[in-house]
Amino acid sequence: MATYLEFIQQNEEQDGVRFSWNVWPSSRLEATRMVVPLACLLTPLKERPDLPPVQYEPVLCSRPTCKAILNPLCQVDYRAKLWACNFCFQRNQFPPAYAGISEVNQPAELMPQFSTIEYMIQ
Repeated sequence: MATYLEFIQQNEEQDGVRFSWNVWPSSRLEATRMVVPLACLLTPLKERPDLPPVQYEPVLCSRPTCKAILNPLCQVDYRAKLWACNFCFQRNQFPPAYAGISEVNQPAELMPQFSTIEYMIQ
């Protein structure tokens, strides 16, 4: 079993993202007592040879002011074919191409190992 530091370093290497904190404050009081601000260092063009680009459009949140993309952190209702945006909590329908989605038949966007996805948009 890897140590917590090794886990963090592995995720940084995989996704190209480093945070100043690895735990969010759980209350407003904790947030006001933080000495180091929450920050993120992102490597936007990080090469991922183990992850080929997907050949379809991303699934977007239907709220006009949000437009977040379906990701492994979204809540999914496989029976009703709905997903809840984890930014604005809007419940969205899956597009017709996702008719066969189930807990065992998931698109790449919902698999935890694909925390970073590159889309090839037509």
